[in-house]
Amino acid sequence: MTIVWGILCLGLIVFVHELGHFIAARICGVKVESFSIGMGPVLVHKTLGETDYRLSLLPFGGYCGMKGEQAFRDALEQNLPSIPKEEGGFYGVHPLKRAIIAFSGPAMNLIFAIISFTIIAMTGYTFYAADNKVILADDVYPEMNSVAKAAGIQTGDKILFINGKEITDFSQISQTVSVHPNEQLEVIIERDGVQQKLFITPSMDSSTGQGKIGVMNWVSPQVYSVTVGAAAYRAGLQEGDVITAINGQPVNNTVDMQKLLPQEASTVALQVMRDGNIDPIELSLTVPANGDLGLMFSVPAREAPRYSFFPAIWQGTKETGQLFALTFKSIGLLFKGVDVTQAVSGPVRITVMLGDTVQTGFKAGFRAGLTRTLNFLALISISLFIMNLLPIPVLDGGLILFALIETIIRRPVHPKVMYYTQFIGIAFIVVLFGIALFSDARYLFSDFFRR
Repeated sequence: MTIVWGILCLGLIVFVHELGHFIAARICGVKVESFSIGMGPVLVHKTLGETDYRLSLLPFGGYCGMKGEQAFRDALEQNLPSIPKEEGGFYGVHPLKRAIIAFSGPAMNLIFAIISFTIIAMTGYTFYAADNKVILADDVYPEMNSVAKAAGIQTGDKILFINGKEITDFSQISQTVSVHPNEQLEVIIERDGVQQKLFITPSMDSSTGQGKIGVMNWVSPQVYSVTVGAAAYRAGLQEGDVITAINGQPVNNTVDMQKLLPQEASTVALQVMRDGNIDPIELSLTVPANGDLGLMFSVPAREAPRYSFFPAIWQGTKETGQLFALTFKSIGLLFKGVDVTQAVSGPVRITVMLGDTVQTGFKAGFRAGLTRTLNFLALISISLFIMNLLPIPVLDGGLILFALIETIIRRPVHPKVMYYTQFIGIAFIVVLFGIALFSDARYLFSDFFRR
C-alpha cells in the first residue's frame, strides 16, 4: 500500500499542475486536445467536448496537450519563419497569453501549497520535541567534530535564541541550524542561570546540504512506557520512574544511560525515583545481549496553535513563503559541494517517501496524518513551482521566456531557434533524470540490504 498511496499523492500534485494549464488555456481561447494523468501508453480515456481525458500507464507525470503542436512541426518541416497562427492554437494567441498559460501550472502548485498550510493552521496538531537543552554529540561519539563545542557550548546549556529568533524546543534548533550551513550565527545560551552570547558557524553535511553544529537533544531519563515481558519490566521498572544512577554513577539524561549501560549481557544496579519519594528505589536490571531493555522515555507533547479562517490563510501564506525561500536556497546548495546523488530524490524514492508519510502519519491519528501528508505535498509542490519556472526550454519557464522575448522584439521567434534550444532543456532533464534514477537505485539497494 505504500507505493499505492505514494502514486495517488503524486497523481494529485500532477493533476493540480496540469489543471492550472487547462483552466488558463480555456480562458485564453486555446483548445485543449488531451489531458492526461500519467505518461506513456494510455490505459483508459474518455472524450468530453473537445478534450480527450486520459489515464496513462506511467504515474510519474502528466500533460495537457494543446492545439498547435502540428503547426509547430509544419513550420519546422517547411522552414517557415514563424509558426502559422491558427484559431484555437497555442501559437495563435498573443505571446503574453502563452506566458500566462505556461505560468498557470506552477502557480496552481503554489496555491495548493498555501491551501495545504492553511488547512494545517486551521486543524492544529500535536508534536513531540525535547526542550532547548543540548548535549554535545562528541560526548557520545568522540570521533564526531562538534563545532558547538569549539564555539564554547557545553553539555547542559540551553539555547535561548539563534539570530534573534526565540528557541523553545530542540526541533527549532535543528530547523534553524539546518538552513544556515557555513553561515555565522549569533547564539544566546543559558548556563547555570546566566545568559551568554556566542557565535557559531554550522558545518555543511555534504550528503544533504544542511547545516549541523554537533549537538543532541537532552531527554530526561523518565520512563514513558515499559514493554511487558522485556528486561526493564522484569526488573520492576514502571511508567513515571526516573532513573537517577547506574552502578552508582549519576544519570542526568538518556545519553548518560547509553554511556553507562554495558555493551554485553550483564546485570547492573539501578537507582530509581518513584512517585516523588525522596529515597531512591534500588533495582537490579539484567541487560540482554541485544541491548533492548523495552523502555521508552518521555518527550514533551506540544500543541501547535489553531487559527480561524482568515488568520489561517495568512499563516498558510507565510509558511509557503518561508518554505519557498528555504527550497530556493537548498537548490543553490547543489552547486556548493553537495553530493547530488544523495540530495536529489527521483520519482521512485519520492513515491516511497510519500507513501510512508501517509501510512505512518495516519497510524498516529488523523490530525498527525493530515499534517505530515500536507506538509510533504506542499514541499513537493513548491519544488515543482521553482523547477518548472527555470528559464530552460521544454520547461514552463522556457515557454515563458520565449513568449517574453517575442513580446519585447515584437516578432515571432524563429521555429528552428526554438527547436534547437530545446535540446539544451532536454539535455538538462536527461542529466537530472539520470542523477535521480541513480539516487533511487542506491536508495532501494541500501534499503534492501538494511532489511
